[in-house]
Amino acid sequence: MALGQRSGETVRHGECRRCRTFCDKLVEVRGCIEMRCPNLYAYEDHLTGNRYMGCVRKVFRAEIDVEAFELAERNGGYGGIKMTGRPLPHCQFRVEPCYEGTGAAYECVNPRFFDCTDEGPEGIRAFDLRDALG
Repeated sequence: MALGQRSGETVRHGECRRCRTFCDKLVEVRGCIEMRCPNLYAYEDHLTGNRYMGCVRKVFRAEIDVEAFELAERNGGYGGIKMTGRPLPHCQFRVEPCYEGTGAAYECVNPRFFDCTDEGPEGIRAFDLRDALG
């Protein structure tokens, strides 16, 4: 059994559980709107009149109430929503640690988790300048 991983649990695309820090990728929906992401959709619920938005590619699975989002943005920001699918190269995200601590058990063993994917048809092959420094 891997450190920090309970038996029977599966790790999803937006989370890393390789050390005891337990990191999650959070999508910045504000960024999706600002860049006019073609994968962002919106619809109106005809029963309630509420508008909702979501991601066609399921980078995040939640459907967000547009009015609540706009209210939150006016009052300090909506923040990130947990990534549940593979990020696209243009997705804006941040990594948030769930637990913080010191010692070997909390040291990052998966530094590529902080990068965007370079896999799949829309992926880009990233190069890391850190390899050339030093």
